Amino acid sequence: MFALLVIAALVVLPIGWALLIQWRRGATGRVRRGGLLVGAVAMMVGCVVAVAPDASASKPFRIPAPIGNSNTFPAGTACAYTLQADLVGGNRVFTFFDNDRFHATGRHIDRFTNVDTGTSTTIDQQGSFDSVPTADGGSVLRGSGINAFVFFPGDAGPGDIQNGRTYLFTGNFVAAMDPAGAITTFTSTGTNQDVCAMLM
Repeated sequence: MFALLVIAALVVLPIGWALLIQWRRGATGRVRRGGLLVGAVAMMVGCVVAVAPDASASKPFRIPAPIGNSNTFPAGTACAYTLQADLVGGNRVFTFFDNDRFHATGRHIDRFTNVDTGTSTTIDQQGSFDSVPTADGGSVLRGSGINAFVFFPGDAGPGDIQNGRTYLFTGNFVAAMDPAGAITTFTSTGTNQDVCAMLM
């Protein structure tokens, strides 16, 4: 069950949604908070722990995305400024599997805010996201449709990898994540937009 929570952290913000639990990155002391599609740290972990079936269950476990949850990323982690992501609507559903696979599908409406200036934009994300564990303890992440993704400093992906950045993808993407939570490879087809630039 713990592994399912870890996978959920990569998705639920997004930018997981992205952000259910924290990933600690070795000696650097950096914290990885999620991955995709703005998400629900406290509420999601609480829901999963409270109502999840035991690890020996064979049926997938499904829960709705927790509308009303908010995540704040300190300056430099997701954008140069402090970024707040609020899940304000949609019908996104998270599915957890016994083999530690995670799947999210449906509509996910997020409000992204530059906390420093108060500028915000609402983004209607639709599509699917999957996280499949690898033998080395990492994961392969796949998104299809319209999905936002947070790249922390050092993560492979678009933009300057020395800085945290957030992008909105329309199309498909595939990312490899190592056991410490770092994105080591990232490819996408379709278009992408710099969410941080939208809020400058």
